[in-house]
Amino acid sequence: YNPPVRTAPRAANATHPPRSTQPFAAIMNTLMRAPVVAPASCAAPAHRRSSAALSRPAKTPMASSRSATTTCASRSETASTSRRAHLASIALAPLAAGMLVPAAPALADTECTECSNSNSSLAPGDVPFVQSPSGARFADLRVGDGATPTPGQTVVIEWVGYTAGYQAKKIESTRETDTPFVFTIGKGQAIPAFEEAVLEMRQGGIRRIEIPGELEEKLAYSRDPAQRYTVGPVPTTFGGKRALDFVLDNKTLKDFNRTLLFDIRLSNIRK
Repeated sequence: YNPPVRTAPRAANATHPPRSTQPFAAIMNTLMRAPVVAPASCAAPAHRRSSAALSRPAKTPMASSRSATTTCASRSETASTSRRAHLASIALAPLAAGMLVPAAPALADTECTECSNSNSSLAPGDVPFVQSPSGARFADLRVGDGATPTPGQTVVIEWVGYTAGYQAKKIESTRETDTPFVFTIGKGQAIPAFEEAVLEMRQGGIRRIEIPGELEEKLAYSRDPAQRYTVGPVPTTFGGKRALDFVLDNKTLKDFNRTLLFDIRLSNIRK
């Protein structure tokens, strides 16, 4: 156990040491002109010399004096130059700091105009998206060979969805739940992007839908939790609904973080 260290309280009438009233330039000038004290080795007495130095041949008094004077002068000049360079670097530090150009903000801290567009990062062989007038983007992964549905008909859709703009978490897959999404076209039962997508599909076809985050509320789900799931597809699992709710409700996310991606298959058209 280490008891806490107690410090004596400051007296009521205690005062801080007086500060210098000289301007900064005068202080620096004084420091630069201060005399340099010679190193102790230059003035060391003869009895402190090492035995190795004593064993060397003695020089003439004039030569020894001249050598010592040259060495001490060189050391004094080196010390003075080093100190002046150090003081100059201290004086110029604030000026150099003020001249630094601030770094550009990170991409995550700015509005990214291409982050919600998968066409900006297609790999070789990927099918590019085609943007519709509504702003939704479609890519036909497989073109069906059946009929094309019309408004008023009921369609059966198998689907898988992802929060593509934020960690690409799976929302749900009908292959795992075995509960296809069934809706009637034109009745407001599906999100607008689904209605638009199936009207251009043929039965048996597979279409990929990318909903840009900035258009998510227009083409997909409402930001109002009370109105969100009045249209489908509605996730049936707790994990899927939590993943979708997180990107729609989180106020700290950027718009492109709310980009959604769906793969849908038009399995059947009911009369």
